[in-house]
Amino acid sequence: MKKIDKKHLGKKINQLNKKIHRAEEQGDNNKVWWRKIKLGKLKDRLNKLLKS
Repeated sequence: MKKIDKKHLGKKINQLNKKIHRAEEQGDNNKVWWRKIKLGKLKDRLNKLLKS
């Protein structure tokens, strides 16, 4: 099982941001909506890791 740390979450957030911007350029609002929800969850997990 992969260890979830700050570096791993940061990488996933960056990848998701790229996907969001690409979907916005293509006009696919459904993908943008779902990816923004996932992005929020990843940011929350990262904040929890940083606080503990």
